[in-house]
Amino acid sequence: MSLTTVRVPGAAGQVLARRVSAVLCLALMLALVAGLNHWTHGFEVWTFEGRRQLLWQAGKLRAHPVILRASDGSMPRLWGDADATPRAYLVDFIYTRCPSVCRALGSEYQQMQRTLAVGQATVSTLRGVHLVSISFDVEHDDPARLARYAADMRADPQHWTLAVPTTHGDAKILLRSLGVVVIPDGDGGFVHNGAIHLLDERGRLRGLYESGQWRQALEAAHRLAAPQREASR
Repeated sequence: MSLTTVRVPGAAGQVLARRVSAVLCLALMLALVAGLNHWTHGFEVWTFEGRRQLLWQAGKLRAHPVILRASDGSMPRLWGDADATPRAYLVDFIYTRCPSVCRALGSEYQQMQRTLAVGQATVSTLRGVHLVSISFDVEHDDPARLARYAADMRADPQHWTLAVPTTHGDAKILLRSLGVVVIPDGDGGFVHNGAIHLLDERGRLRGLYESGQWRQALEAAHRLAAPQREASR
């Protein structure tokens, strides 16, 4: 008795089609993940910013004291001293070749500077507020370049200091201590956080403000600089 093999017409083709579909779906998923990885720079910009917000709200972020060199060549001591004056710092992180985020922040700092210049004459606690822009581009932004940038921004050193850490190591330590993300963009520039950081005289992060929130940042700095806050420590 002979056995007859029965073949189901098209069965092999259906299996092959399902396998091809599965491979194509997998390829599309991998392409999507790769695209998200590229546009979010390894997902760091999304996830790290969320983590930074949580650490700030928990009071766990504090600017590491590092040596800074200002645009006039001086080496100012900013936060890190409980008896320091000013008592509140509004700090952003920039690089002078930045064509977008840094320029927008610079415009907001100009408005805060004008407000301070007028207000400090009549409101004494505003004298305890100081603006600081720190470049993380240690390789390119020496004091001479910072001075040109300061002139372009019309920065008055009485109200607004522009400075850069003296070493790459110090820059990394400072950025890491505040959870600031800086990633090369592949074109010679950087992708970085564009927030205004409110620090007290000890360097503790007391507030984070996004673009457009400079008024809220300045009001919070004014409150922080007021002497009565000592009673709540």
